[in-house]
Amino acid sequence: MITRLALAALIAGLAMPLAGGAEGGAFSYPDTAAAQAHWQPQFGSLPVRVEAQPDGALCLALDADFAAAKARACWDWVVPLDLSGAGRICFEMSATSGGLAETIMVYFGTPGGWYASSTRPHVPEAWTPCTLNLGGFGTEDTPDGWDKVTRFRFSVWSSGPGKATFRLRGWRVLPADPAENLLLNGSFEIAGAGMPYAWGSGHWGVGDLPWAADMDLWRRHWHLDTAVAKHGTTSLCLENTPELPLLRAVSVWFTPPTSAATAVLSAWLRADRDTLPVALACGGPSTTVEVGTDWTQAVLAGIPRGQQLLVSVTPKAPGKLWIDAVQFQAGAQATPEFHAAFEDDALARREAAVDWSPPRRNAATAAGRSVTGPVTAARTAIDAEGRFLLDGQPYLQHSFGLEFVSDPAVLDAVARYGFRDLCIQIHETVTTAQLQAIFDRCAAAGLRLIPWMDGRQSREQFREHITALRRHPALLCWYVYDEPSGDRFAEADARVALAQELDPDHPAFVNYLPDRLENQTGDIYSTDVYPIPHGLPADAIGAVRRMVVAATPEHKPVWMWLQGTGYAYWMAREPTPRELSCMVYGSLLAGARGLYYFAQVPRTRECLAEMRALCVEVDTVAPALCSLTPAPTMRCDQSAVMAKAFTRDGTVWALAVNTQGQPRTARLELPAAAGPIEVCFEDRRVAAVAGVWQDGFGPYERHVYRLAPAR
Repeated sequence: MITRLALAALIAGLAMPLAGGAEGGAFSYPDTAAAQAHWQPQFGSLPVRVEAQPDGALCLALDADFAAAKARACWDWVVPLDLSGAGRICFEMSATSGGLAETIMVYFGTPGGWYASSTRPHVPEAWTPCTLNLGGFGTEDTPDGWDKVTRFRFSVWSSGPGKATFRLRGWRVLPADPAENLLLNGSFEIAGAGMPYAWGSGHWGVGDLPWAADMDLWRRHWHLDTAVAKHGTTSLCLENTPELPLLRAVSVWFTPPTSAATAVLSAWLRADRDTLPVALACGGPSTTVEVGTDWTQAVLAGIPRGQQLLVSVTPKAPGKLWIDAVQFQAGAQATPEFHAAFEDDALARREAAVDWSPPRRNAATAAGRSVTGPVTAARTAIDAEGRFLLDGQPYLQHSFGLEFVSDPAVLDAVARYGFRDLCIQIHETVTTAQLQAIFDRCAAAGLRLIPWMDGRQSREQFREHITALRRHPALLCWYVYDEPSGDRFAEADARVALAQELDPDHPAFVNYLPDRLENQTGDIYSTDVYPIPHGLPADAIGAVRRMVVAATPEHKPVWMWLQGTGYAYWMAREPTPRELSCMVYGSLLAGARGLYYFAQVPRTRECLAEMRALCVEVDTVAPALCSLTPAPTMRCDQSAVMAKAFTRDGTVWALAVNTQGQPRTARLELPAAAGPIEVCFEDRRVAAVAGVWQDGFGPYERHVYRLAPAR
């Protein structure tokens, strides 16, 4: 077995390119001339240069000037490399206008072909670690082997026209570790807002009672424990009691490298009783062990390699269970000592810097609201300006999302959280009578409903649902198909037409994948982008911009599914309050006039509290956003701050949001601004002189300014 000390020695030997190249690695050069001697721009890209950072350190700067969406910028580091003994490459990235990057690919070229891997698309301004497992690279053509690499390629495709600069530093090559742990945060040391990064309890958010109506109860029974640990300082503690549903621990998805043909899963477990049965499962195989009051390592061997695997640790009876030092290792033998995943150190540093505080707001807004019923029947339509109308007035839909309703009382909880709108997936197992009961409960609670009709429903069932409920007072519109692809596009189109025929009084639409942001069938444009933590809020905002360009000539509203949950599937955590608020305000400023949050109740108190406050804020600004009254042009000297003014009833509303995770001071300009300006939701004012004022923006922070009408 290779020890950590031996690995450190190997890493030191591999941290430099193995042949040729510049001293200090691929991205370290004393000046631009030295860098350009080894880096070749491709496809008409600009030459590389060396740039000094504020601390005096040097980095490699790659300037891109994109002419249009899908334009490519590409640079090659030309040097022979023998990577046959390598396991990972590591470097850091930062960018100016990194949101222009729609796709970033990293390649290693050989005479016969390429090894290729994608990395995070939108790069923030802050230095961000990037670690890529060579075993996870795909191939193009027929590469000759990792010992015959002749060049490294960094390639970016744009989401639209514009200029950007990508910065690289800290090139390292890490050796393969035979005992490497392929599972992130297996010792639960990486945490934010009390939740372990990359671990949850299964599914998007929490949808079952009693938890969905009382998430503090859930957090008392599923939580981190810093007083008990097998490794490090923290374990995950599940406190299952007889009167409540059993809770389990589930990892996010991971895909082992091709070198891990079979693997072994292990976890150290401890209970508050002598015998507690616990099941350990991954990729199909499972085992059940009896856990006692002493730490015991449970082992599950013979796991075949698969895509998007997840680990589950499931108590089979009530009791208190501590989980720690979970490992997924190639081969048949689990190590008793814990190996942190290679990514854990960088993830720990990144997540420690994440700001979980909410944007500045006053106590009244932060308290949120509750909604009561019943709703009354209202006419819906879309006007010639592409606005969704409710009883003839513009209406900004703002929904809580549910993939299922385990109990009708969940609907009452959504109303107590402050939502007036709700989007529910209607599975093929739901009868029309059951759907009628859901509609009735929504109406009683004060919720208008967007039924998301599962594409697995038969045409007959689809027809029956619409025919029976088209006059229900809770109905807002018909969401007839979700994320069609391939030959399902035709079915989605057919269901739009059928819904419009059966119920011409309510709009019908399809929610599309982000690869179809133009030419959307239906009365409303809609897509879903869930970027956190592997991307940026700008990912969602960019999708809205593209839909608005296509939808405006068609006079259709644009609605946007935003990420409201995490700790499941590929999303290793939920959005922070600031990230969520940025996605909301950025989407509204980009032109969205409908929002939904996917899906079920967030696990963190912070995320749900932000949703509740945003219900108040979005309702307050909605009339101005939907107004057709011309507004003065607003300007901002910070490209990362989106800003726009709106006018209603003589009052000017100015919205601005920092789309980056670093604080900044912005100079804002609006001809109508004079004297003290109210900053809504914050109980403060800013002074404007000759239409100009300055304000500070925290990470991803929004400000809403209200200028009183002229007297």
